[in-house]
Amino acid sequence: MSNKKSNLCSLAILKTLSYSAAFGYPLTFYQITNNLITKNNFTAKKVKKELNRLVDSRVVRKTKGRYILRGVRGYDVDKRKKITEKIIKKNEETIKILTRVPWIKMIAITGSIANQNAVEGADIDLLFITEKNRLWITRGFVFLILKTLGKLPADRDKRDICPNIFIDERKLSWAKKKRNLYVAQNIISMKPLIWRDNVYFDFMRANKWIHNYYKNFKINYPAKGKKKSCHRNRFMEMVESGAGKIEISYMKKGVTTEIANDKLIHFNKNDSSKKILSEYKKILKKAKNS
Repeated sequence: MSNKKSNLCSLAILKTLSYSAAFGYPLTFYQITNNLITKNNFTAKKVKKELNRLVDSRVVRKTKGRYILRGVRGYDVDKRKKITEKIIKKNEETIKILTRVPWIKMIAITGSIANQNAVEGADIDLLFITEKNRLWITRGFVFLILKTLGKLPADRDKRDICPNIFIDERKLSWAKKKRNLYVAQNIISMKPLIWRDNVYFDFMRANKWIHNYYKNFKINYPAKGKKKSCHRNRFMEMVESGAGKIEISYMKKGVTTEIANDKLIHFNKNDSSKKILSEYKKILKKAKNS
């Protein structure tokens, strides 16, 4: 049983380092332990023991207090962190303005910026959770603000901010057919900038499936508060319906695999999930055979 557990723990470490290797990003011991890709519970002590064994067997190398698979070229973490901080600072005033949109319940940074792994020219991916029946109105105001501030140039590659996910608070759980390691990692690494009514915790509760990939990832949930009752505003519901029809009509020419309905808007033309997951599997296979 002990050998079996050791093998499972070692495999979990290899999975974790293989996934980070797909981005060329070396991990600290803390990052490995808390972001361990596994369905099992392993203590920090157990992870440390197996990690040292993998270092001794020259499968993993340690450099500057971080770990990476041997043979993988790691990027300069400090440099990436500085670039990330510079991008956030450059856009923090704009994001502050976005927080004033009254129907927003949460704004969170996702992607490379959330992971402090940004390169020069990277944009900030933002995820929004909105009040119910305010999805399209919120998106309209967000884009209007960004357009007014000159943050939405026609050339998408020159945009500093990418508001690509809008979620209605009525539908916080990720679609089952879209659940995978790539999405799970983006959820556990996202950085909420503002939230109210404990919606961040509601979102994480609605997506507990992430623990199928990250068993060691823990959240200290507060006690569930009493849900606030909301009175229907038929006029605003009519405005929401009209905004949705107008925006969908406007975007229709550019829609490919994106999702746009009354509870979720997810525009991601450059979806790299398949590429990353394919690279991850290739690296893991090589690591397991080394």
